[in-house]
Amino acid sequence: MREDTVKPGRLPAAILAVLVHLLFIGFLIFSVNWRSHPPPPVMADLWEALPPPPARPVVKPQPAPKPKPEPLVEPQPPQPQPDIALKEKKRKERLEREQQQAQLEQQKRAEAQQRKQQQLQQQKQEAEQRKQAEQEKQQQEKQLAAKRKQDEMKRKQEALLKLNAQQARDLMNKELASETSRLQQAQQASQLGAEQAKMEATYKERIRSKIASMLNLPENMVGNPKAVFAVTVLPSGEVGSVKLISSSGQPAYDTAVERAILKAVPLPLPPDKAVAARFRDLTLPIQPKQEN
Repeated sequence: MREDTVKPGRLPAAILAVLVHLLFIGFLIFSVNWRSHPPPPVMADLWEALPPPPARPVVKPQPAPKPKPEPLVEPQPPQPQPDIALKEKKRKERLEREQQQAQLEQQKRAEAQQRKQQQLQQQKQEAEQRKQAEQEKQQQEKQLAAKRKQDEMKRKQEALLKLNAQQARDLMNKELASETSRLQQAQQASQLGAEQAKMEATYKERIRSKIASMLNLPENMVGNPKAVFAVTVLPSGEVGSVKLISSSGQPAYDTAVERAILKAVPLPLPPDKAVAARFRDLTLPIQPKQEN
């Protein structure tokens, strides 16, 4: 707590110092005014009998220079007592500490405000990143769902095609089996005639000729190779399956023959159903130059 009371011995001393300074200032002012009066003018008498001498310029007496006023001596302010100076020093130090504390508080508030703004900016950026990631995730899920749906439709279509193909094969096999059964019964009922045998040989030759017309011989073929295939022929002349049962020893030629068989469909079948039934499973030897 600041002490504002003054010790009893200091007040008279201060009054006495002020009076001494006032007397000194008054003495200075009086001495300056006493020395500043100019000297009296000089008087001269003129005689009437004497001729007037030539007029001389009247020399005016030069006034005495005014003395320069002595510089005023500023009274020395009373020296502060040690305890007053100490209190003043403490007051200044307290004010400086308060100013530093205020500056420090202001700097802390500014830093806190800056951190708050940075946190808000970071939260905003994180929210935007989460939103973008969510949108990308939703887009990916949509794409995956569309792909799954497309794959499912494709599987259903393939399954339907397989089912239709299997049903068609089953129906055809059933019809073929029924027809084969009737033909076998007919064969058992009557002996094959020479005409049926001749028809069978003729149509087998036609089949080999048609396959040979579709055959593209490989350039590196050697000799007259022979490839034997087991061919399943449908009643419509279409080829159900082709299987190599005896290779020619030249893979390129075997492949060329298999392609020619598939290109030759529909294969020519005899009009006689009894003979045509014998073409269900054919064993076809194919050579570039056919041998009997």
